[in-house]
Parts: sequence; C-alpha cells; structure tokens
Amino acid sequence: MREYHYPAWKAPDKPAEGDTIRALMRAFQASPEWGARAKVTQAQLLTYLKPWLKIADTPVGSIRRRDILAARDAMAETRGPGAANAFIQTASVLFRFALDREWIENNPAAGIRLLPRGSLPAWNEAQISHALANLREDLRRVVVLGLHTGQRRGDLISMTWAAYDGATIRLRQAKTGAVLILPVHPELRAELEAWKAERASVQILTAPRGGAWRDGARLSGEMAKDLQRIGLPPGLNVHGLRKAAARRLAEAGCTVHEIASVTGHRSLSMVQHYTTSADQHRLAGAAVERLTTKIQPNKKTK
Repeated sequence: MREYHYPAWKAPDKPAEGDTIRALMRAFQASPEWGARAKVTQAQLLTYLKPWLKIADTPVGSIRRRDILAARDAMAETRGPGAANAFIQTASVLFRFALDREWIENNPAAGIRLLPRGSLPAWNEAQISHALANLREDLRRVVVLGLHTGQRRGDLISMTWAAYDGATIRLRQAKTGAVLILPVHPELRAELEAWKAERASVQILTAPRGGAWRDGARLSGEMAKDLQRIGLPPGLNVHGLRKAAARRLAEAGCTVHEIASVTGHRSLSMVQHYTTSADQHRLAGAAVERLTTKIQPNKKTK
C-alpha cells in the first residue's frame, strides 16, 4: 500500500495585543481569501481599504463600532452614500477576516446597516441623443460602445481591437469571469470601422490624448464634467449606459434571459430591476391592445 506523507500543520499564533491595522491589512492581502477574489474585486477593496491607512498604527482590538460609523458618516458627507456603503462592506470583510484568524473576538463592522441611496439612473433617449450630438469625441464613443454592448465601465475600457472581428466582440468580464460573444449591431459596426481606420491604441476606447483609459475613475470624472458642460443633469454616469442598454433590449421585447446573455448578469433579478419600467410599459400596451380587440363597441341596430 502506498504510504502518504502529509506536511506538518502548525496552528497559527494569535497576534499580539498590539498588532496594528497595517499588519492586519498586510495579512489579509497575503491570504488565500484575497487571492481567490477577482482582480477587479481586489481593486475595489483596495479603494475602500485606503482610509484605514490614516490610522494604520492603531491596534486592531481598539477599533469600536462607533469609530467605523463615524468614518462612514464622514465619507457619506464628502463622497455620498454609495461610497460610504462600500466602505462599510469592505470594513466588514476586513474585520471578519480578523475575527476568523482570532485577531479580535468581535467584528465591530458586523450588521451595520447600509445607508439608503437612490439607484443610478439609466439614460433616457433624449439624454442619449443630446450626448451623442454634443459630447467630445472620446466620450461620445464611450456612449456608443456602452449602449450597444451593455458592459461595465472596466470592461468597456479594456476592450481591444483584437476582440472585434467585424461581426462580433469577444470578451471576458473582469468582475464575473463570464466569456461573452456579442454580435455587433450594424450601427456599432459602422462606428467601429471608422474608429479602426484611425486607431492609436490596442484598446477600442482611448483617452483624450490617444492612449488607453487606464483608470475607470478618471473616465467617470471626465464624463461627469463634460455632461455638465453640455447641460445634462448630475447623476448620469457610465453605469447608466449599461442600464439604458438593458432597457432598450426590454423595450424591443427581449426576455430577461436574452438580456442577461448580452449584459453578462448572473442575477436575473438585477436584470429585472434594470428593466422594470420598460417591461411594465410594454406589457401594459399589449394588455390594452388585447382588450381593444376583444371588446368591440356595440353596433347600433336600425
């Protein structure tokens, strides 16, 4: 019988009482839990871990719930409820890791309720038309590609010319790992062929100076400034193009599964959330049409 030898297992030592936030963050980023996350998720976590560096030398065990709430409230005031909620979610992940590894005995971020926030709006057709007619060219192209593919900001700026074969665009979504093959609409194909003739980067979308958009946050900032310049309301952003693409598909009569096959959503409930108003309008119209044909006005008899 073959003899198997297993490596010796040594229980990790419990960190000393004086271990700091800095040490915890380093341990978290060196852990299998961190390595198992997608690169885009790691980048998002790092964004909301940065505030902890301001108190990096503070002992982990001294952090209280009130400290986390105070930081959340300050972030909500300066950056909005969405950023504040992301901070809370990241803090919960970090301190859950500390709890699992026995750095602390209680997770001070556990169960903190998220702040109410309105959903990011989908662009309506009037806003889309105005943007296409007035945005500067590099941002107009973002609108075109976003509307026709329904992809997230990071996937839009990562699309390369090698992924486009004249009939389809192939991509792997950074967030989910889903591999998508998207048929190219004739309107998008005409745009892509024109852009391709003057391409200056391996990426389809380029920044103002011709290089790739290396930072999605910068794209969002540039988009917000130019939308304000042309008189469109605050709140519109690149993610709203993804919602608008889903809404358009719903208005064309596509099923939730068909829409998800384009957008790459794993959660059908999220697709339904995106397309509720479009579905309601379409279904109500169909219902009234059936009612009209079913119930005819009584004809007067002589």
